[in-house]
Amino acid sequence: MPKLIPTSKFLEDVEKFRSDKAIRKKIAKTMVFLENNPLHPGLNAERIINDPAAWSARVDRKYRLSFEPQDFLPSGAPDWSASILLLRLLNHDDLYKHPR
Repeated sequence: MPKLIPTSKFLEDVEKFRSDKAIRKKIAKTMVFLENNPLHPGLNAERIINDPAAWSARVDRKYRLSFEPQDFLPSGAPDWSASILLLRLLNHDDLYKHPR
């Protein structure tokens, strides 16, 4: 099970949702999925094209979070048992423009 490591930008993004209990619940659910199985189908995890090290996961229809695996297998594939750096939490379009 990977350890999730939030960046300061990720924490700032989450803080913006302090008063929105519904979205905070969705964020928590996404983080549980990410921690238990980063390739869980409910995450709709995919690579971000303009940042080859970053991936995105769905929080809901509007928001996604970006993350980066911290270790790789000899084949070059991410080691999903290693730590995951949580980068940003933004609406879909902004996240794909600025994943870090």
